Amino acid sequence: MDKPISRRRFLSGLALSGGSVLLAACGSPTVSSPAAESGAPAAPAMPAASSSGGFDWMQENGKTISLAFAKHPMSDTLIQLLPEFKSQTGITVNYEAYPEEEFFQKLLVDLSTRQGTYDAFMCGPVNYKQYAAPGWIEPLDGYLSDPKLTASDYDLDDFYPAALGVNRWDKEKGLTGLGQGPLYAIPVNEEGYSLFSRKDVLEKAGIKPPESFAELLEAATKLNGFEMDGKKLNGFVARGNKTFPTLTGGFSSLFWGYGASDLTADGKVDITSAKSIEAHKMWGELMSLAPQAVGSYTWYEAMNDFAAGNAVFFIDANHMAEFFEDPTKSAVAGKVNYGLPPAGPDGTRACGIWLWSLGMSSASQNKNAAWLFLQWASSKAVLEKAIPLHNINPTRQSLANSPTMKEYTASWGNYNDTWQTILADHAKWRYMASPKFPEIGDRWALGVQQIILKESSAEDALAAAASDIEAILAGV
Repeated sequence: MDKPISRRRFLSGLALSGGSVLLAACGSPTVSSPAAESGAPAAPAMPAASSSGGFDWMQENGKTISLAFAKHPMSDTLIQLLPEFKSQTGITVNYEAYPEEEFFQKLLVDLSTRQGTYDAFMCGPVNYKQYAAPGWIEPLDGYLSDPKLTASDYDLDDFYPAALGVNRWDKEKGLTGLGQGPLYAIPVNEEGYSLFSRKDVLEKAGIKPPESFAELLEAATKLNGFEMDGKKLNGFVARGNKTFPTLTGGFSSLFWGYGASDLTADGKVDITSAKSIEAHKMWGELMSLAPQAVGSYTWYEAMNDFAAGNAVFFIDANHMAEFFEDPTKSAVAGKVNYGLPPAGPDGTRACGIWLWSLGMSSASQNKNAAWLFLQWASSKAVLEKAIPLHNINPTRQSLANSPTMKEYTASWGNYNDTWQTILADHAKWRYMASPKFPEIGDRWALGVQQIILKESSAEDALAAAASDIEAILAGV
């Protein structure tokens, strides 16, 4: 199976070059050190109590907690700010930070063996269900409702509903329980999926930015081979390799925009429906306008291809804008239009969502101290400080149009308006709520790859994938 480079690991490198703390100061792939010895620059101390009626941030003074991080701008940012947490709470933080694949392996071992090495950790929408099903991750609702443990100005309702909904799961309902039941993690970093287009190319060709997938296919076809600055461009580019992140990127905008579904109302695999087949065929047509090697592309190759100025259109994570708008790394800085997900045949706009969130181990011996860390890290004050330290997009509505966010994205054209609309109106985790989704998604993505490489018809590829997915769900 392909092992794609983690976008979060790549963007972590961008953050480091922009001044974030280096996790492994001696070049080691892992770090384990107290916050005071992390090498992070000391930040101004926050007050020992919040303004919300004197909440007792020092109630766990003297405790020590251990955190597990994937290397990412979010974790880089929090590590930089740990001296503030120690000053505000008296809690010492030990942390380990690993490349994403290694991080998930180590975390799974710790949670499954109930060692309790890590009190709190990063998690994503695919992974936390794997921990929730057997009870390895702590539900957070009880902490949120306890005024002794949660400051009155924390304001859970300030988070985007879509971001919170991803982290709620009623495991008794299984595949259909997403957005219901306990809250298992607090969202700290978000991405939705935008249609990127080359403004300069469209202006030269006299073509308006597409509003629908039909218009996108028409424009991408017309512009495939278009010459710009001595270079022949591809009409389109996107992820195309045979792993589940291919489904969660640009493909999700098309699949859900076409009104397709992965499950029927009674929980049966539904990727062979007429709408699904139509969507997959459209994806195959779009990807025929991409580079010849697109079947091996992860987000990394697709992003770099667009940033190099090789393609006119690209659908992927909206916060790639930070890379595109850096003229030292990108040939398209100042030339990108950030569009909403294109509409499907009936006008529906939709896309997937990815979040990095913070959860707590149910085996932790320091749960109240760990909760204070989760609360602090997801507070309005800390998330606002995190923006210029490369932790975008913010998951709180009050920060979306804050002066800090506006200033940080001021040179990125229409980016700040577009990502907010996507998150508020279109982004949602719609895939089946199964702890087995990575395996399911890999099998489905193989079928998608077979379609774009013209190795199989959409009907045959999806029928085979659906049969295998049913077997995975049944535990065969």
